[in-house]
Amino acid sequence: MRETRSIMHQIIDCHSHLGDIFAYEKNVVYKGDVPIDPSQHDPFASYSEGGFKGAFLDPDNPEQVKNVIDMTAAVSYANTLSKLSRDLDESHVDYVCLYPVAPFITFEDYRVAALVEPRIIPFTSADWRIEDGRAIGSQLLADAAQGARGLKIHPILQNVSLRDPRVEEAVALWAETGLPVVSHCGVNSYYPDDSPEAATQNPAYGNLEDFMYLVERLPQVKFIAAHAGGLTGGEAETLAAHLGGAENLWVDTTFRSAEEMRMLVELFGEDRVLFGVDRPFGGTRAAVKTAFEAFGEGTELSEKVMYANMAKLIGMA
Repeated sequence: MRETRSIMHQIIDCHSHLGDIFAYEKNVVYKGDVPIDPSQHDPFASYSEGGFKGAFLDPDNPEQVKNVIDMTAAVSYANTLSKLSRDLDESHVDYVCLYPVAPFITFEDYRVAALVEPRIIPFTSADWRIEDGRAIGSQLLADAAQGARGLKIHPILQNVSLRDPRVEEAVALWAETGLPVVSHCGVNSYYPDDSPEAATQNPAYGNLEDFMYLVERLPQVKFIAAHAGGLTGGEAETLAAHLGGAENLWVDTTFRSAEEMRMLVELFGEDRVLFGVDRPFGGTRAAVKTAFEAFGEGTELSEKVMYANMAKLIGMA
């Protein structure tokens, strides 16, 4: 049973995942509570519980990098539907936008999961192995007709450049829906260098410049910059300097401290910032607590960032 809460508005987590979104392709959505080895340090839990403050990791520390990559896989293997539902209950989150990463996990996976857990709002994702951009766009439109409320692109995991002409062609067709396109932003690796999965990714494709290029090329498309441009430092400021005030740009608060969330409002405006968790990496309860610390609990500003802005983007308001 859900606990009674005192806040006076609903909450949408604009950015999360269910199941294994990586090339490991573990089929875990409908498994029970899959445990995470307690002997392993979980950097995601520690960072969440600390309010997302400071640097997440030192990229020059091989042990830290290995730990993050190993735990990225571990928390994904444990990213089950039962855990998602419990997270939503405990955090009083009313809706969660789930981002698939095709071909590893798809809109169909999330569309079906939404039949079981009605708080799920499924997005779609293109299969960039297809060579024809128009064919990709047509499939995305078919997904929208089946209930997809947005489009997710992960250029690193999907090994596709945002400057690829197929991306522009498919996204231009998607503009017919009026629904948002969210892209991962940030250069980072998800797999051990010596693993077979490493060949499926291209970390360089997460660079902010390519995202800004696409936003400028397609002013008719509503874009969301995941992680507000990236998390290594300075990306949000760079994004604001180049595209601040753009009518087709929004940013999310994933992995941001309360101070940084307030900074995003200052940089982009209170109508352009969207509350997100990025579970299973970010902690849902910690993210909600941090957002209330940033904006107040049950305030006009918290309602905008944590509900109304995203509700408007996906046609719920």
